[in-house]
Amino acid sequence: MRYLNLPPLDRPISAIGLGTATRAFTPGTYTQAVKLLDRFLEAGGNCVDTAHIYGFGDSEKTLGRWLKDSGRRSEIILITKGGHPAVDPANLFGKPWEPRVTPEALRADLNESLERLQTDTIDLYLCHRDDEAAPVGPLIEALNQEQRRGRVRALGASSWRVERMVEANQYAAQHGLNGFVISSPGLSLARPVKMLFPGTLFADDVTRAWHRAHGFPMLAWASLAAGFMSGKFKPDDPSVNPVVQTYYSDGNFERVRRAQELGARKNATGLQIGLAFVLRQAFPVVALVGPTTVANLNETLGALEIELSSEEMEFLDLNGGEQ
Repeated sequence: MRYLNLPPLDRPISAIGLGTATRAFTPGTYTQAVKLLDRFLEAGGNCVDTAHIYGFGDSEKTLGRWLKDSGRRSEIILITKGGHPAVDPANLFGKPWEPRVTPEALRADLNESLERLQTDTIDLYLCHRDDEAAPVGPLIEALNQEQRRGRVRALGASSWRVERMVEANQYAAQHGLNGFVISSPGLSLARPVKMLFPGTLFADDVTRAWHRAHGFPMLAWASLAAGFMSGKFKPDDPSVNPVVQTYYSDGNFERVRRAQELGARKNATGLQIGLAFVLRQAFPVVALVGPTTVANLNETLGALEIELSSEEMEFLDLNGGEQ
């Protein structure tokens, strides 16, 4: 395993994080979740990511059960998120999502997350979305209050534009408060044609350039492009999950082909090459993966051993082309 430092956490965080927004962390799959968590820790992983919204609570409850049963809370860096828009489970895309980026919503979600997770403290707490109509000051004030109470250790922002995150951190600095220590957009070798879920952001070239210039850490979700990097999808298949279809473009199928070509030379799979691309960015990255089996997890762990030159990074990303 590889690690990076993320102050104010008291220990390094693993470069691969285990995501729990998968069917392995739903009712009836507890045994599978235990296998994944145990194998992840055995491999040296310590970053486990969840959110108040995942599985409408099932992810946090499953993870909380494992934390209680295993007694291994002290071995992991626990991440969760709050302030996700209000969503109707029976009608995910039938109406606009209502923003919930307020101090009150963050506090309510944190209360429930702590109870579900059966813990007193979240190591890294993220605003799950942004609402640019909401002033940053009250949000930073509320999150710092939770830090002073000992209920969260460090703060982050998911799917916040760089400009908004900088504004929040400037407010924090001016008022003697703690700001965000990590940003969490989507990042994968494949670039989405459009964002399926409202309010989510992909780390485009401008965002990556800012992270490089400031050495600012990134918690990259969808690092395998929802499984698109596996190479099992074909351009003419209309039955594919709409999340995966967001990556359907000629450029992305070429990226997969190049990852497989390079993988053949490095004794690796195309998926491993795709994940290595995320891990080898020129700024600190924790890449979140969401395996559903131990075999899937073991394949992703293999990406840690892959080195990519700057020329190979350019080759994989079509020399930085957007399509």
